[in-house]
Amino acid sequence: MNEAIKQDVDGQLAGAMAYDKAAKGVLSKKKVLAYILKRTVPEFESVSLDDIANFYIEGTPEVSMVPVSKDKTNAVRQALERQDTHAIKGAQNEDNSITEGSIVFDVLFRAKAPVTNEIITLIINVEAQRSINPKKKTGGTYPLLKRAIYYASRLISSQKETEFVNSDYDKIKKVYTIWICMEAPDGKSAINRYQLKEQHLLHRYKEPRQNYDLMGIVFVYLGKSKVKDQMMNLLNLMFKSKKKPREKVTVLKNEFGIDLTQEEEGDLEIMCNLGEGLYEDGKMEGRAEGRMESQVESALEMLKDGVALEKIAQYTKLSLSKIKELAKQNKLI
Repeated sequence: MNEAIKQDVDGQLAGAMAYDKAAKGVLSKKKVLAYILKRTVPEFESVSLDDIANFYIEGTPEVSMVPVSKDKTNAVRQALERQDTHAIKGAQNEDNSITEGSIVFDVLFRAKAPVTNEIITLIINVEAQRSINPKKKTGGTYPLLKRAIYYASRLISSQKETEFVNSDYDKIKKVYTIWICMEAPDGKSAINRYQLKEQHLLHRYKEPRQNYDLMGIVFVYLGKSKVKDQMMNLLNLMFKSKKKPREKVTVLKNEFGIDLTQEEEGDLEIMCNLGEGLYEDGKMEGRAEGRMESQVESALEMLKDGVALEKIAQYTKLSLSKIKELAKQNKLI
């Protein structure tokens, strides 16, 4: 890869990161989250948007703070909870030596959900994704739903030593992971929800629902055309509309009752400036990912031909550690 191409790729990836940061900033606004919860989470169907935003969402949503991986989630959550025992609040991240290179939840927060005579707590994660079939680092793709199931499982398992200790499993909190996808199957908007359900294979013993209904997974697919759905129209306005930033700010206020701070308006402007290449067609990131995939394929072919690792690194501009990792994965060293 020559220097011009490298700078192009670096610039595109930097743009993708800037867009992601801005998108998560806007997505974590409580009134935006209220629209998402009311439309996708059954516990909030009959609750007003203002009550969800002002009363039921607790604390300040975490944005790219808490790692997903085993043994890393709790370390950060416990550190955050030591500062506020009633809500997960934005604070310092876990030490870089622990979290560097790890996957983090996009937007993580708690919400109280009204039930018959009590208030329960939900632990909710919201993710923004460009593709429903993301690329693996080693080549190929994987179904995003499987990743969502892993995230939901981590939200459950990481509650040990934070929500409960020893065998107090009755204290497990229900979790939701909600995925906002900029790509839609067949280009049509859709909302899918996945939950644990009871089936009676012999006789009819009914377990109390609250003992197993502990995990919900929601996928929101943003299509190309407008639909009669307030939440979908809100998300399409923020992420896919070609309106100018100032127009979007006006529509958000007049049609959705959402007032943005100066910082949030800045995030929205970043999204508008970068969004066409990143989220509508995936062109900007797609070109960068395509070049990276080509480098990996070239390196793999050279490994099969017995070319020295140092030479492969020189030709492909991949790091030596990446090439060694690729070789090990394909059992070539």
